[in-house]
Amino acid sequence: MYLTKDATAATLRQIGGLAPDSTLAMTFMLPPELVDDADRPGLRASAEGARASGTPFISFYTPEEMLAAAREAGFKDARHVSGAVLAERYFANRTDGLRPSSGEDLLLATI
Repeated sequence: MYLTKDATAATLRQIGGLAPDSTLAMTFMLPPELVDDADRPGLRASAEGARASGTPFISFYTPEEMLAAAREAGFKDARHVSGAVLAERYFANRTDGLRPSSGEDLLLATI
């Protein structure tokens, strides 16, 4: 979220040149329109705080855009894991109601 799309693509290309069968796990921020309504105020507040501190959020990706970027960088296998899937897997049985924001998803990509 802090890198330009060009910088993200360059980073993916550099990682894509590493040892075969290496796996990258990285998160990426979704565009605000893909974030659950309940999480948008938190995303706005986080973005405003980041901007005020001099580190604005500048890149957001749809899952399709992130998968395409990984494939274009040379990854042979790229999978998207939504924050909702992760929340269900790791937070479903919490009694305190804690859950992650819907604004961040995961890319798993193998060279």
